[in-house]
Amino acid sequence: MSLINLVLPDTGNFLVDIILWLVNITSSVAAGVILFTVLLKLITLPFDFMSRFSMRKNSIKMEEMRPELEKLQQQYADNKDLYNQKMMALYKKNGYSMFGACLPTILTLIIFIVAVTAFNDYSKYQNVKYFYDMTNAYNGVLYAGLDTDERYIIVNGENLIVDMEGISEIYSSEDTESVSDTVKKFTPEGENHEIFIEKSSNEYVIYTTNSYVYYVRGYSSAENGETFGNISFRVREEGLTAENNPLASEANDYLKIKTAEGELTYSQSAEGENPMTAENFILDIRQERSAETFRNNGSKFLWVKNIWVTDSALAHPIESYQDFNNKHGQREGGSCSCSGTVTPVMSEGDYNNLTAKLSEQKSQPNGYFILVALTAGISLLTQIVMSKGQKAQMELQTVDGQGAQTQKIMTWMMPIMMAVFAFMYTAAFSLYIILSSLISMFTTIGINKIADLKYKKKTEEGGVTHSRVYTPKQQPEEDKKGKKDKKGKKGKKEENEGDFLSGEADKKKHVRGRLK
Repeated sequence: MSLINLVLPDTGNFLVDIILWLVNITSSVAAGVILFTVLLKLITLPFDFMSRFSMRKNSIKMEEMRPELEKLQQQYADNKDLYNQKMMALYKKNGYSMFGACLPTILTLIIFIVAVTAFNDYSKYQNVKYFYDMTNAYNGVLYAGLDTDERYIIVNGENLIVDMEGISEIYSSEDTESVSDTVKKFTPEGENHEIFIEKSSNEYVIYTTNSYVYYVRGYSSAENGETFGNISFRVREEGLTAENNPLASEANDYLKIKTAEGELTYSQSAEGENPMTAENFILDIRQERSAETFRNNGSKFLWVKNIWVTDSALAHPIESYQDFNNKHGQREGGSCSCSGTVTPVMSEGDYNNLTAKLSEQKSQPNGYFILVALTAGISLLTQIVMSKGQKAQMELQTVDGQGAQTQKIMTWMMPIMMAVFAFMYTAAFSLYIILSSLISMFTTIGINKIADLKYKKKTEEGGVTHSRVYTPKQQPEEDKKGKKDKKGKKGKKEENEGDFLSGEADKKKHVRGRLK
């Protein structure tokens, strides 16, 4: 019986480490994702505030300029370039900045892309870690089959360590008691069990007083000593049936298998109509421990069976062997998933052993597209809220109102794009998008209200919203009754002729052209 060797991959991203830390302190994957989303939104809040406040301020200014812009739209309906020139001049005159919201928006977009990468990396890491934990449980059944001590046989966390150099020295010592020509035994200091060592031409076989496995270690001889190689195990049947054997007792959960009748020990399962062999008994336990580890991994979220797989009826809580290796295997010539030869993470036989008791998880739907639909719906609602605050810009930034049509298209395109992301990536990412969109929607409403209140306060205090906004001055009563403007009607006409926004300058140029 062999071990499965699976190396836990690096997280590869500092944001993944943060998510992992949050998941560990909350003891819940969903809670960790929610907390990560909130923290990330708090970090981006200053940029969001700058962007949203600037956009709302521009929207207010655009509403103030609406009469003049609508007049320009009518006047230059057939000349888009000239309309844009007039519009830009009006923007400059009224202090309207088209780029005030760009930098914060770009920074927010960069953080979003980084978050997408982080969740993608974390999902790959976590799905491999599930198999890593299953592997440890699967191997742990064999590790538990030996008496341990503080010197020669040690279980250190998830690994079994056997001091082969010390074992070899004891076997070569003439003071060690011989059981047969090839077997020797000794009692470690301070322990109440014996270690038996059998040596052949190319391997050591080690077992202890109560062990239900043989630990087999290959070796090769060299001038400077022995070099130890591969590790394997064999089942020691007498260790499973020995009376008063603490490792083989009914209290040892490692040596029980679940059947329709309940939990059975080897002594019970070896009887009856279909007696189980010792090897199959241990293999069955290993497969059951692996399955239990996956069932208890905490990846379930409401109706979603595995939060690190997409919420889809087409996906399964456990990826197929082919999908698992395609996603997580080492690809020669780069990490592109579309070409090259893939080095499998594990053999198909090892995969089948780890998932032998998880046939339901390999075939049942992981979800029902609920998070995908929620992602699209919340994104649409957020777009509607944001577009209401930019109505003036969309209607007036183009002479033919094409901006409003573009905004309508974007209002529907963004939710569709978010739904595609939710379908392609994981349920955890969908949860992040939903929560992030909700926070953005409510912060937008709040920031808009702050901007409106600030505008209202300035209006009440000074009558203008900005020092550069054009406000016609009222003429004194004396001028209205009797005094004439020094320039007179002719001067007033010349003034209008020089006004770029009025259109009079364009008319004058046109008339002069005809005269010439």
